[in-house]
Amino acid sequence: MNSEIILLGHGSRRAEANLGLLEVAKKMSLILGQPVTPAYMANGAPSLPEAVQAKILEGAMRIIVMPLFLFRGVHVTVDIHEELREIREQHPNVEILFTKELGADDGIANLAVQRIMEVAKA
Repeated sequence: MNSEIILLGHGSRRAEANLGLLEVAKKMSLILGQPVTPAYMANGAPSLPEAVQAKILEGAMRIIVMPLFLFRGVHVTVDIHEELREIREQHPNVEILFTKELGADDGIANLAVQRIMEVAKA
């Protein structure tokens, strides 16, 4: 793939709530066979700019940012793009790609049904 990957979560003031992003990043790393770096929009470290800057300092020339957000709220449609625009202006030689959010995907619907079935059977 030759791309560095950053998994972006919202972040929480509750440190234990941020552990979920670390777990997903770890699982994605195993699936992809390469490191996936977690980053946070708020209330966690590293922030998106910090994570991207670290990758650039390590020599990355292509970075994929994947927002672990369900829908296209303000962070996905505005805030993240503003942060990435500033980084791109500072590092025009680095390609920074931004994936779609999770969205109304069949996989999300199936997982939601699975969670309902877990408690319905109890």
